[in-house]
Amino acid sequence: MTHSIEPASGNGKTLRCPICRQQFTCALSSTCWCSTRTVPTKVKEYLAEQYAKCICSTCLDRLIEEAGTGESA
Repeated sequence: MTHSIEPASGNGKTLRCPICRQQFTCALSSTCWCSTRTVPTKVKEYLAEQYAKCICSTCLDRLIEEAGTGESA
């Protein structure tokens, strides 16, 4: 899957989420917004299998919530 990567203002890159296609900023480091999320192992495995790049906070939060309710990722 091809993703749009453009310099963002400040730190990080502007990416396009492969799930919803919305743009978001990724710091590409441990200081990124995603480091504030507790991601279940099954969600991490699903993302690693399905996508080569990051996903947006909305989609990540949805997958985390679905994992917590027992819905499939």
